[in-house]
Amino acid sequence: MGTILTSNAALELMRQSAVAGIPGEMHAELVSGGCSDYAIVFKAGRHSGEPISRESGVTLYSNAEQVGLFAGIVIDYQESLSGGGFFLSGKSIDVSSCGNCFSFKAD
Repeated sequence: MGTILTSNAALELMRQSAVAGIPGEMHAELVSGGCSDYAIVFKAGRHSGEPISRESGVTLYSNAEQVGLFAGIVIDYQESLSGGGFFLSGKSIDVSSCGNCFSFKAD
């Protein structure tokens, strides 16, 4: 598992999964679009995925064909007075100015 969830991200994913009635299981999918090439969409449950990260009681899954794309991506969650959101970082991606969309760096 090469995806890193910060403890803040894991706590928010745990909260979302519990609200959906599937505590501790979340699915991540890369979709095209947003303010860059890709964005990550989170859904409660496994959705027949493979585990890509475990942290603080939550397991994050992804489709088998996308597991390798998540390698080295760090997923964080931050809250402020204007709301909260997931933010990405990692050596293999260029993060857009909106903080939650990215493109892969050329090799």
